[in-house]
This record gives sequence, structure tokens and C-alpha cells, in this order.
Amino acid sequence: MTKISIIVPCYNQAQYLNEALQSVLDQTYQDWECIIVNDGSPDNTEIVAKEWLKKDSRFKYVYKENGGLSSARNVGLGIANGNFIQFLDSDDILECNKLQCQSQFFYKNIDVLISGYRYFEDNEGISNLRIIGRNNFIPETIINYDDTIDLKKLFDIKNPFVICAPLYKKSIFHKIGNFDEQLNSLEDWDFNLRCAINNISFHHIGYFPKSKVLVRLHENSMMRKNDVMNTNNKKLKDKWNSDLLYQSIFNVKSINQENVSGNISFLKLSDFKSFFKLFLPPVFLIIKRKIFNSRNVSK
Repeated sequence: MTKISIIVPCYNQAQYLNEALQSVLDQTYQDWECIIVNDGSPDNTEIVAKEWLKKDSRFKYVYKENGGLSSARNVGLGIANGNFIQFLDSDDILECNKLQCQSQFFYKNIDVLISGYRYFEDNEGISNLRIIGRNNFIPETIINYDDTIDLKKLFDIKNPFVICAPLYKKSIFHKIGNFDEQLNSLEDWDFNLRCAINNISFHHIGYFPKSKVLVRLHENSMMRKNDVMNTNNKKLKDKWNSDLLYQSIFNVKSINQENVSGNISFLKLSDFKSFFKLFLPPVFLIIKRKIFNSRNVSK
């Protein structure tokens, strides 16, 4: 079997951690390790995590100083022994057949295997699953391995799946690097776009029974922090627009190439022609009006 490393970053979500880790233990796929990364959490994350080390030797625990979600995931990547990586946020749940169903596609040599996912409100539980998250957040997009014509454009427009849905080949991270620790959110969108730009292959496995990720919606979740999301959205766009590979693929001009207001040297001949076409008709009308008025006065 192929080992899967499940990386669970934890910060101030200890109340949900047991449910997340139980969903790992319930997996019908058995060849896994689960790396719990405590990102300097001030709650009782360490106490909860260490109880799971006693339950099963496949659980591992590491503590680090607080550095954010990207940093915690990157620490997990540094010690992961698996050939595939599953990220699991500490407040989310894996249905019991998720890894088993994805493993059936290992032979196809696809880089990223994506499962289905649904959202659920924390106060409602998993009996009421939703297609769309709060504020119309990331409705699912089905991507197949042969979708190549406009795949990059899709990732440029939106992040087409949540971070817990895919299994990533570990070799991807050696090729394109880890998560950007300068981003406090949307780091998964940045990573997925980098994958698409570098021609990483994606495939959605479809909907087998109990094979989805269930994403918990609650007041402290990142998608509820609009100010953080908006700030990082701008930071993300600025990063992409300064990247030469991104510019070449999406035809984006850097700030140094953009037309500067008032600098006439950037205007092309076609711009002058358009300008005169707009300007000349009003001039003739004004001259005609003045001539007509002068004739009336002379009379």
C-alpha cells in the first residue's frame, strides 16, 4: 500500500480536534500517519492531541511557536513520510471512505486526486450538508485529468476546491515549493494556482459512498473574517501580478510596463487617431456655429 501522511494544523480549535482525529482513525484505508501540528495554541490542544498518541501509534505530535496556518502545514510536510499528503483542518471531518476511494486512482499517476466535499453548520451537525458555504464560499468544481485548455484560467479566477478535498503527491512540494508563509489566508489558492501554472495534473474522483470532506462552518472559521480575507486577497493579487511566469501565461503587465497617466510617450499612433476622431467633429460644429452666428449679426 501507499502511505498517506495526514497533516492536521491546530490553533485554538481544541473543541473540534477529537472529532477530526476520530474521522482519521475511522478511515477504511489503513496505511496512514497523522501528524498533529500544534501552532503555539493557547488552549488545551496539547492535552487533547497527546491522548490520541496513546490510542494509536500512527498519530504523531509536534509543537511549534505560533507562525500561522501555512507555517504549521509546512512543518508537517517537513516530517511527513507518506507518498501522498492529506491536509485536514482541525475543525473538519473526513468521511470514512475518503482515502480508500482516492487510493483506487493511484495507478493513474495523477498528481492531485480531489474528493467531493460539503459544508455543515456547527450548530446543525453533519445531518444537514450544504453545497455552498457562507457568503457563497467556494462551490465545488469538477476537474478531470483531461481538462487542460482553460485549467489555468479556472485557477486564476477562483480556488476550485477546499484544502481538505485533495490528496497531493508529496513530490509536488519538491517541484513547486511549500505554502507561502507571508499569506495569512488564501494560501491554498496560491498553492493550487502554482500547481496549475506548473502543469500539475488534477482529477476529481467523483462521489463514492462516504468519500467526502465535511467542512465545518462556525463563527471563528477563517472564511468569516472578511477583513483578513480582503487584505490577503489584495496581497495575493499583488504577488501574482509581480510574478514573471504568471505575467507570461495570463498576459499581465507589470507596474513598470503599464501606461502612466500624463506620459504621452506611451501612446501609440492608433491612440492619436482615435483621439482626433473624437475631437475633430466637435471642433467643426463649433466653427460652423460661430460662422452662422456672425452672419446673423451682420444682417
